[in-house]
Amino acid sequence: MRYLIDGYNLAYAMSLLTPGPQPPHRLELVRETLLLKVAGRHGPAGEEVTVVFDASRAKHRSTMPQSFQGVRVLFAQEESADDLIEDVLGREKTPRTLTVVSDDRRLQQSARRRGCPPLGCLDYMELLRAFRAPSPAVSAPELLKPGADPNLDKKHWLETFGDVDNDPKLRDDLDRFS
Repeated sequence: MRYLIDGYNLAYAMSLLTPGPQPPHRLELVRETLLLKVAGRHGPAGEEVTVVFDASRAKHRSTMPQSFQGVRVLFAQEESADDLIEDVLGREKTPRTLTVVSDDRRLQQSARRRGCPPLGCLDYMELLRAFRAPSPAVSAPELLKPGADPNLDKKHWLETFGDVDNDPKLRDDLDRFS
């Protein structure tokens, strides 16, 4: 599956942004946070993802698309992000394979007209939450140092700390903080 994401629309849905003016460094942090989440979900799956951000008021303008950990990043500079997303949709040769992520009705309608399935930001966020990067399976014996005997290690800790429950000072401290 391929995704075309309305960046700041998703950032608002994720509560990374609040309405009103934002200091420039805040927007950079928001973009990086969002892109880390998106790349973490799609990078391992090898899915093609493009995130579009509005940059019409940006001081530093770049005309080249950028990449962030395998996620293509576009900045709309002479037009709104919505306009740029619609331009991308209009040039799309295989629209049925492209999912548009946005809560913007205009973009959802444009996606439907082109045959692209739209996906709301909350539904997309569920995809992000449901994704768990596979962790390598490690069996308990692999966690031990080579040649270590787990019974000796347990015996050592019990001898060292076994009487902690009976220590009156520790008991008083526990009672005081409980």
